[in-house]
Amino acid sequence: MASPRTPAVDQFRTALRSGDLIRVRALLESDSEVRAAVNAAIGAFGSRPVGMVRDNLPMVDLLVSYGADLNLKSDWWAGGFGLLEYGCTPEQAAPLIARGAGVDIFAAANLGMLDRVRELVSGDPSLVHARGGDGKTALHCASTVAIATWLIDQGAEIDARCVDHESTAAQYLVRDHPDITRLLIDRGAWFDIFIAVGLRDLALVERCLHDDPDALSHRIWRGKYRAVHSGERPATREEIGDHRGDIYRWVFDHNVSALDVAHRLGYDDIVAMLEGHATPAQRLLAACWRAERSTAEAIVAHDPNLVATLQPEQKTLIADAAHANRTAAVLLMLEVGFDPLVRGVDQWEPVRWAAFHGNVELLRRLLARNPPIGVQDPTYGGTPIGQCLYGSLHGWHCRTGDFATAVQLLIDAGEKPDRAWYPTGRDDVDAVLRRYFS
Repeated sequence: MASPRTPAVDQFRTALRSGDLIRVRALLESDSEVRAAVNAAIGAFGSRPVGMVRDNLPMVDLLVSYGADLNLKSDWWAGGFGLLEYGCTPEQAAPLIARGAGVDIFAAANLGMLDRVRELVSGDPSLVHARGGDGKTALHCASTVAIATWLIDQGAEIDARCVDHESTAAQYLVRDHPDITRLLIDRGAWFDIFIAVGLRDLALVERCLHDDPDALSHRIWRGKYRAVHSGERPATREEIGDHRGDIYRWVFDHNVSALDVAHRLGYDDIVAMLEGHATPAQRLLAACWRAERSTAEAIVAHDPNLVATLQPEQKTLIADAAHANRTAAVLLMLEVGFDPLVRGVDQWEPVRWAAFHGNVELLRRLLARNPPIGVQDPTYGGTPIGQCLYGSLHGWHCRTGDFATAVQLLIDAGEKPDRAWYPTGRDDVDAVLRRYFS
């Protein structure tokens, strides 16, 4: 069912997200469009209303009373998710199962229900290779060594890659279920420097450093660690080639190296080993990402030309840090000589990300660095004020950023807002735009 976009359905969506049972009930009682949307894909990633409120049982019961289907998967291009398949614990699942939610192969693997996995595969052996949410297999969803072992023994492809993130089960499970990832490696699964660091396995790290000369240069969501599909269809094996999957964005973090991951996890022994193999450039990038001023300054003092001689993909770290809203890291990189006009994610310069996040401290500093005022970005065709206004409504920091001040700073810098954007629906931002248009 297509996702309807009407004012009433938008109110329904907002009330579901806020857990407003009274408002949801009123909308269902009074509006036929809302009742028609009770199974529509109106949530993030095509989720259905019951998927948006899975842990709110009174809300689930209300939706079911109006015809919500607990077994309708999300409408996601790479494979729909069932209600019990992702991020659902056995304790959360029990009352949903009691209300009629079915336990398919992916839910059973996620919930640790080995007997149910056996029952399903006995009835249909092809389920071992079936694809669920994000195009994952049951092995990707396994939550116990026993289930993973049984699936492998039944012929599950150990290095099968999901559709969305083009990543293996070992990559998915390395943090939440390291025992399963170790089993997979013991059974011959592919592994890399990030898996080795995540497992805190010194011998495996040493092997990766030996076998992959670029191991410390890899960054998650960059180069080989990005997905190559179009977002509308799965990539073929030929297209994936040597690409290694980008699920690490959610397992570890966006745009980080193995050294960054080791620091973040507090694995001092791994950090020491990696730093012993790292180049000055790699150590500088790690210090800048962590905003360790003294370390970064010492490295640059030893080689004043180091920043200028970084590889192009290394120079994008300042844009990646702005994308991550890491203010201290961006400011440190400015001070040691990084170019504030370099483009990173979505081909945006740091100033666009500062505007998108409503990060006034960072925006002020970047506006003093010859920013691309009035220049459209090559990805979406917007200027910095457009990115700020969009971020104020839909951005990751729309509730915490100071967007009114950010809009004013951009106008003062020469940005020209489009009257079509006004009113935005945000009182604080509209007050600034009203003064501009009056």
